[in-house]
Amino acid sequence: MHDILVLGSGIAGLTTALHAARKGMSVLVLTKGELSHSATRYAQGGVAAALAAPDSPDLHLADTLVAGAGLCDADAVRVLVDEGPARVRELAALGTRFDTETDDAGEHLLLAREGGHSLARVVHAGGDATGAEIERALVEAVEASDIEVREGAFAIELIAERGRAEGVLALLPGGEVGFLRAVDTVLATGGAGQCFAVTTNPTLSTGDGIALSLRAGVACADLEFVQFHPTALHHPSMPRPLLSEALRGEGAVLRDDDGEAFMTGVHPLADLAPRDVVSRAIHERMRDTGVDHVWLDATM
Repeated sequence: MHDILVLGSGIAGLTTALHAARKGMSVLVLTKGELSHSATRYAQGGVAAALAAPDSPDLHLADTLVAGAGLCDADAVRVLVDEGPARVRELAALGTRFDTETDDAGEHLLLAREGGHSLARVVHAGGDATGAEIERALVEAVEASDIEVREGAFAIELIAERGRAEGVLALLPGGEVGFLRAVDTVLATGGAGQCFAVTTNPTLSTGDGIALSLRAGVACADLEFVQFHPTALHHPSMPRPLLSEALRGEGAVLRDDDGEAFMTGVHPLADLAPRDVVSRAIHERMRDTGVDHVWLDATM
């Protein structure tokens, strides 16, 4: 039996596993695919954190609460913005090669601006390969540790005794079902983007942890809040290729079929409005014009 059982091998699961291992705990990471195959790997734009003046966690908090339209858990957002800079530095210390720039003050992280942010506070890697670079660094750190990993193992039931998780039943690679016990179980299984016919999420994003939790009677909250990325390539393949928000952060403009830059009349931040605002505006423009797409003009 392990001290910690982690379901999921993305940024949440692997950082949890590494933290626990550093404290001397025995850790098992369970993933239904390969260790490096997670939704994290597909993330493009970057990670937001208040890393340099004139930015601050308070400004980041204010932007997030505005983008959340009054529906955020302010205490959770406070933790996010206060701890964000340290988590970015932790990822860098683990070997994540974030993009940098050099000026008169020396070399520092290159910060970009994305939707809903009033300042440039997004760190990225390889331009739009941030998730892949973070996943690479975390996988290498896990492989260099004493953490046990089981690939191709699919958790099918969360086992609880007296209201406390004891581990999971899992379908193992050989086809047999095994009971994997642990003192504590961490669900870090990501979202459920594959519930939707059109998605940029990888095929593994099937909401397994949510289903496990609901079947076990675990309290789940705010499941109706699913964020839609506004820009994906208009192409029949699935998952749809995502067009990074960094494009609009660098000046790309959404235009309708007549060439009108329609976001200027929708929100003060125009094309860098919060994602839900941009997504609705795109949908409304397509509905009003009877066209099944808009254009992203990156000829600036």
